[in-house]
Amino acid sequence: MPKHVGKLLLDALDNHWDRYRKRLKTCRHDISEDAVHELRIATRRLLSLIELIGTLAPQRQLNKLRKILKTQLDGFDELRDTQVMLLEIGKTVAVLPELTPFLQHLEQHEQHLLLQTEAFIETLTIVKLKRKLKKAHGRCKRLFAHDDANIAVLAAIDNVYGIALSRYQAVDPEQLASIHHLRIAVKKLRYMLTSVQAMIPGLPDDHQKQLQTYLTRMGDIQNSAVLLQMLDAFFPAGIPQTILRHFQQQQNDLIAAFMAHREEIFGFWRKNSEQDLPWVSGNQGF
Repeated sequence: MPKHVGKLLLDALDNHWDRYRKRLKTCRHDISEDAVHELRIATRRLLSLIELIGTLAPQRQLNKLRKILKTQLDGFDELRDTQVMLLEIGKTVAVLPELTPFLQHLEQHEQHLLLQTEAFIETLTIVKLKRKLKKAHGRCKRLFAHDDANIAVLAAIDNVYGIALSRYQAVDPEQLASIHHLRIAVKKLRYMLTSVQAMIPGLPDDHQKQLQTYLTRMGDIQNSAVLLQMLDAFFPAGIPQTILRHFQQQQNDLIAAFMAHREEIFGFWRKNSEQDLPWVSGNQGF
């Protein structure tokens, strides 16, 4: 791992901040699905790096930034879920025309949420965030100047991966919440590694792709669970059997696909600080 990790982290923080700021500016002029998606990604990456730096140099400003960004992310959840369902129902309505009223409901709901999201984005100002980030940046720079953050960065990743492994052990295909909890932990690992990938020795070129594929399998299960909940709410007398059978079978197939690949998690990081990284042969430390 390279020296001067503190500087690399702060440079990454500046880059993530610039990307977040640009994505927010774009959304003010374009409330499209792609623009909102890119803003969510930029926000999540900035949030992940702030959480990582916060473990190395705990301070009140970083904690405040984390809370603000987390609230912003939560503000996009319903729109994102609705758009994912629209895509799925749009593909399925041709073979299950009984879904037509639900599709129309989703289309109307999306338009309502887009207006809400547009108003929500207008409330997101960067002035307060920029001020807090500047203060945190200055304090971190002083701390990192006297501390080698290499070991601390690896320890932080070890901790996040350890949480993921703990949730992996608790996975029960009959309890979809257990898969969702694992997904949250692995997502945090992915964004953390994205933030510091230049600092990780020998990180394979396809590592991020493998992580994303693993996350997508779990994400599809979560999307299926949300869809069935929405269908249940939309059809108060009960989901029509043809629709219920279709999406239950789809969900069962998604769960089976994930369970068949679940052990891939062991290739994403080391189990403890005494071990080599899975892709590094004969490495004796960093």
